[in-house]
Amino acid sequence: MRTLLRIFGYIRPYWKYLIVGYAAMTVSIGMQLVIPRLVELVIDGGLVEDSRRMLTIGVLAIVAVGITQGVFTYLRSYMFQFMAERVGYDIRNQLYRHMQFLPFSFFDRSHTGQLMSRGTEDINSIRRFMMFSMRMLVQTVGMLVIITIILLTINWQLALISLALMPILIGAAVNFGRTIRPLYLAVQQQFGVMTTRLQENLAGTRVVRSFAQEDREIGEFDSDLRVLYDRHMDAVKKSAFYFPFMTMLSMASVAIILWFGGRQVVSGDLTVGQLTAFYLYLAMLQMPVRVLGFVVNSAARAMASADRIFEVLDARPAIQSKPDALVLDPVEGHVRFEDVWLKYPETSEYALKGVNFDALPNQRIALIGATGAGKSSITALIPRFYDVTDGRVLIEGHDVRDLDLRALRQQIGIVLQDTFLFSVTVRENIAYGRADATEEEVIAAAKAARAHDFILEMQDGYDTVIGERGVSLSGGQKQRIAIARGLLMNPSILILDDATSNVDTETEFAIQQALAELMKDRTTFVIAHRLLTLKSADQILVMDGGEIVERGKHDELLNAGGAYANIYELQLKEQEEVAAIAD
Repeated sequence: MRTLLRIFGYIRPYWKYLIVGYAAMTVSIGMQLVIPRLVELVIDGGLVEDSRRMLTIGVLAIVAVGITQGVFTYLRSYMFQFMAERVGYDIRNQLYRHMQFLPFSFFDRSHTGQLMSRGTEDINSIRRFMMFSMRMLVQTVGMLVIITIILLTINWQLALISLALMPILIGAAVNFGRTIRPLYLAVQQQFGVMTTRLQENLAGTRVVRSFAQEDREIGEFDSDLRVLYDRHMDAVKKSAFYFPFMTMLSMASVAIILWFGGRQVVSGDLTVGQLTAFYLYLAMLQMPVRVLGFVVNSAARAMASADRIFEVLDARPAIQSKPDALVLDPVEGHVRFEDVWLKYPETSEYALKGVNFDALPNQRIALIGATGAGKSSITALIPRFYDVTDGRVLIEGHDVRDLDLRALRQQIGIVLQDTFLFSVTVRENIAYGRADATEEEVIAAAKAARAHDFILEMQDGYDTVIGERGVSLSGGQKQRIAIARGLLMNPSILILDDATSNVDTETEFAIQQALAELMKDRTTFVIAHRLLTLKSADQILVMDGGEIVERGKHDELLNAGGAYANIYELQLKEQEEVAAIAD
């Protein structure tokens, strides 16, 4: 009931359309209820009495009633369809908007396919409920009451006998709804699993084929599909039994009418027209009751789908601006970590342990260490992708949790390690963070990232549409476009998360020459596994196990002979030799 009430909450803005829809439905049902009486008039007054006048009047009346019913049925259908589409539109919009503000930790534990399933198939289930089931539920109850009264007025004895099976029909429908809902919930859950498998396979198709794992993927997808099929069949078996059972009961009531009612016609207690009208009324009643199974079926799927959607909507954004959040504009770039500890949700180990450092405006802070040492965790705390477990991250002396989140992130330019490009033009990808950027600014950013030349070689230059996830570009090209995107933001704080990991050494050296000039007026955090450009950093933080084990400048750390010096010995000399060749 709580889920149903939440669904009805989306109808509230469209209550006028709902009223008009139900009013049109009432008129349409009224016209439908008149037709059996007109048929009775035609049979008893026209055919039995041999009156052409009554026959003509009755036929014309049936035509007029049929046209009226058609007009109001169209109006009813349009109103309910409109309302269903608007509610689907609103829920889908709300779901998408809500997911934009959920923390990274939510997506860390969620499958993309499951979320896609909620935004598509689950919402369609609610739409179908709005279009059909909600109307039919009211229509069925209304017709049950009205037709029962009409049948009693025609012949109360025949009415009581024919309606004796009605409680069984209704009870079967209610029991069907109670047992079918968990079955369809299982179907929807497995549909999300199958969608996840499909999405991952399509996104990773190059990996699958590179390792010749097509047969394995086909087998695993077939396994997921088999579970989906089995769960569907569990629901189908229940439905397949229900509907023939309802038909059998309906036919039994028809047989009773013909036997008992026929005897009354023969004895003169009932006319042929009255018996025909009685049968038509009962048929009208049986159809909604039989359709009640579809209604309950649809309602069960809608409730199961709504539970899955509300599960996402009820996930509260753990990271959001306070009501009195401070807007810093502009930011000078003073970043300070004070005894910062970080533990990711649903993990037992700390990613950061007592991290302390002070990054002054316009300084370059280099972070180096093995994979999982905590480098990316440090940079993720600055724009509040995650919040600290303990301690504080300060910008301009203010805790980032006290700052307006949107304004904070607009001051930070980020080039992520995992390069992501949208399926739009090159220009739109570069200007993603600044839609108002001029052509000259876009080109300047591309030139600085050493992307301008290869962009001009593309089919449509800056208007070239990039394939999904930039699949048509090399790793180095994607990385340089991502760098241009970060540079165009002209941020006070720049985060380069292993930004040159996908470029060759010569290209890396060219990019670093441009970045050296562009990093002068901003605080820059550089994460790199290769050390060529870290020599000029104002502060190098060597990470290990979530802790800063060494800090200082290049020469100081080399002289210390610690972890940094060991990495240098293994890596930097080789890079310097390649750079000398490039010169």
